[in-house]
Amino acid sequence: MADVNIDTITDTLRDAIYVGIGAGVIGFQKLQVQRQELTKAVTAQLDEARGTAKGSLDSVSELVEDRVKQIEERLEGLEGRLEALLAQIEDKLPEQARDLVKQARDLVARAA
Repeated sequence: MADVNIDTITDTLRDAIYVGIGAGVIGFQKLQVQRQELTKAVTAQLDEARGTAKGSLDSVSELVEDRVKQIEERLEGLEGRLEALLAQIEDKLPEQARDLVKQARDLVARAA
């Protein structure tokens, strides 16, 4: 049997501890690299999602603005026709009623 002494056991134990510590350090470094890669991937996906959401929001905002402009144009046209109709009705009223309607329309115009 081989000559086993305390120095051989100590050296073997020290080597085993160093190998274990080295393996632990290498494993920790690998985990750090994987964490960094995962962080980069998640950050890229979040940035892409933000860009997509912002683009969608901009599109919706433009669509809403266009619709509001269309509604405003239609309301302006409707207002013009209503004014013309009221003018026709006003012309057919007796003079006292015509004055009251004119005063009422002036008040509404000032309030708007």
